[in-house]
Amino acid sequence: MTSRYFFVIVFSVMISLSANAANYWNDIAESNIQSSGERVIKPLKFRTLTLNISDIKSVLQSAPQEKNVRPSNSNSVISLPMPNGTYLRFKFVDSPIMEDGLAAQFPEIKTYLGQGIDDPYSSVRFDLTPLGFHAMIFSESGTVFIDPYAKGDNYNYISYFKSDFVTDKRMTCEVIDNWNTDNKKQAPYNPDMLAEGQLRTYRTVVACTGEYASYFGGTVNAAMAAIVVSMNRVDGVYENEVSVRMVLVNNNSSVVYTSSSSDPYTNNNGNTMLGQNQTTCDNIIGSANYDIGHVFSTGGGGVAYLGCVCQAGNKARGVTGSGAPVGDPYDIDYVAHEMGHQFGGNHTFNSVTSSCGGGNRNNNTAYEPGSGTTIMAYAGICGADDIQPHSDPYFVAKSLDEIIAYTSVGGGNACPVTTTTGNHNPVVSVPTGGFSIPISTPFELTGSATDADNDPLKYCWEQYDLGPSGGPNAPTGNAPLFRSFNPVTSGTRQFPRVYDVVNNFHTIGELLPTYARSMVFRLVARDYKAGGGGVGSATMTAINVVATAGPFLVTSPNTAVTWNSHIPQTVTWNVANTSAAPVSAATVNILLSTDGGQTFPTTLASGVPNIGTAIVTLPNIQNSTCRIKVKAATNAFFDISNADFTITNVVGIGNTNSAPLKFNLAQNYPNPFNPTTVINFTIPKTANVTLKVYDMRGEMVASLINGTLTTEGNYSYEFDGSSLASGMYFYKIEAGAYSETKKMILMK
Repeated sequence: MTSRYFFVIVFSVMISLSANAANYWNDIAESNIQSSGERVIKPLKFRTLTLNISDIKSVLQSAPQEKNVRPSNSNSVISLPMPNGTYLRFKFVDSPIMEDGLAAQFPEIKTYLGQGIDDPYSSVRFDLTPLGFHAMIFSESGTVFIDPYAKGDNYNYISYFKSDFVTDKRMTCEVIDNWNTDNKKQAPYNPDMLAEGQLRTYRTVVACTGEYASYFGGTVNAAMAAIVVSMNRVDGVYENEVSVRMVLVNNNSSVVYTSSSSDPYTNNNGNTMLGQNQTTCDNIIGSANYDIGHVFSTGGGGVAYLGCVCQAGNKARGVTGSGAPVGDPYDIDYVAHEMGHQFGGNHTFNSVTSSCGGGNRNNNTAYEPGSGTTIMAYAGICGADDIQPHSDPYFVAKSLDEIIAYTSVGGGNACPVTTTTGNHNPVVSVPTGGFSIPISTPFELTGSATDADNDPLKYCWEQYDLGPSGGPNAPTGNAPLFRSFNPVTSGTRQFPRVYDVVNNFHTIGELLPTYARSMVFRLVARDYKAGGGGVGSATMTAINVVATAGPFLVTSPNTAVTWNSHIPQTVTWNVANTSAAPVSAATVNILLSTDGGQTFPTTLASGVPNIGTAIVTLPNIQNSTCRIKVKAATNAFFDISNADFTITNVVGIGNTNSAPLKFNLAQNYPNPFNPTTVINFTIPKTANVTLKVYDMRGEMVASLINGTLTTEGNYSYEFDGSSLASGMYFYKIEAGAYSETKKMILMK
């Protein structure tokens, strides 16, 4: 009887949790939203919802403290709305980013940390403050934000992908790296091992100008809430990437100023505020009571000292100023970037145009083409060299090296509190490299990783080359060609992306090499463990690009032709000297896609000689979005046919119960035709058959069949003359000693 009552209680709780998840969020049409506040965050696409604050508070109150329970072991579950209309569930804990004294002073400001249930790759940082509910979700499908619909509106919300929010607000940044050259010197290290299983927590001061506080209503409570919202998101990135957390100190509110006339800052001058913030934090907070300091403003751009965390007299020299100090552009493009400098990270872009000029490029870390796309790059502010409008919320491999080294064995290791997470870094495996590929030819790299904790992993292939500065479309020497993309669940990356290859499209930041050079690639794996992620990487031996080989190109099928299934078809390609040394690709594999070139699950032939032609047998399918991929069997390069083609089933003609008595070629029908016609023929036995089309000059214009047909019977071939001019053509069949020719007329 006791066990029965226990089951009833548990089942009731499950029903209750499910009901709560359905009740506190509700979709609403944007046209039905009544909100008078200013809209600052205006994504291109978003989902609109209402939130019952009282209901969600009761869900949040169940959260255990992170110091007692890890997110993955929590029994508290929250459902968060995704932009596509679904919900993701997360196990979550109460994860304060304020010291106890400050948290007691502002009990209405709460922050939480969660690990995905439905999406095991996902983690989340979210908060509930007087400014409403905010979340930053790192999901398999991309980074998602949840924000109030408008300023002052705590009832209506938007859920949107980071990629859908483009703003015209542009950052300006300056890094001061000559203040202490000794501090920048680092001993040799293995960046993959330094942060393993350890979370480094830094006592943080974030001051603000009176102008910043006024933007949020002019009260200390509102300004502190805004600071926490930003820092909670910054912590979400730093915890995942470099296992670093910043916690606001007990008396942080003492440097939150609400009057622009009496605060100690020059709001619109970032360089001046560097010294002002250092003095203010030391005098008010006390130098011994914090590890990193920063000031938020509404002007002055971004500026910070390089590698100043833990460094007395300089550790508060960081400024982030923007006229709209909210949302992803401020939190990631600005704050995470400037604090990245303070933690030892240099700029990573290779461009020298617009804001990327003026000495902002750093020779030793310029691994990203153009403006770059990651946190320490300059996405959106390098004019014609911009790769994209805003930064993606992760560090490129070189930034990981710098920040992990600085916090583990550099100057930033002198002051944090280190706690054990029990997490392990992924162990990454990559191809040995050292091979040669042809110019102007796509290629793909595949790596893998293992994780001692069996955490699901996401992968990021990055080019790891330094070369002359310049734009992404006109590289010289060993300059970087390929941008970094958000981590994905597959360890394979195509260069360029499959979208570009199948659409014959060239994207800035995805440029194939056109001259002899070398390329180095590095694979980074992440486990996104909430509260202290694990990161591992491995670097390939350089790939050599050979100017005397390539481009390697599929030449047939290369138009919207129709092929009959089960009839041998001829695939052709331009070998382009790839079979000779030093590329030395003796054999190729031929693969079939039925989804327009997105995937190639069917192998038509493997290990065939790389001589430019091969006969393949197609599967018995009906499909109009087929592509052919020819890939070197023991190398990385490949090509995909340029257009979708159609595969149709071979059908018999007539209903005879016996095999044909002789070879026969029928007249095509219709005739004249435009643009397709059907050619029928019969064979009485297994034969090597060719069926070709010739023009009036006797030149072959199409090879329809070239191979052995093993089954006697009646065959039908649909010929597509779309690519030919109007006129008379001849089609000829040969099967052993049998040969026959007929004429047909294409009339357009």
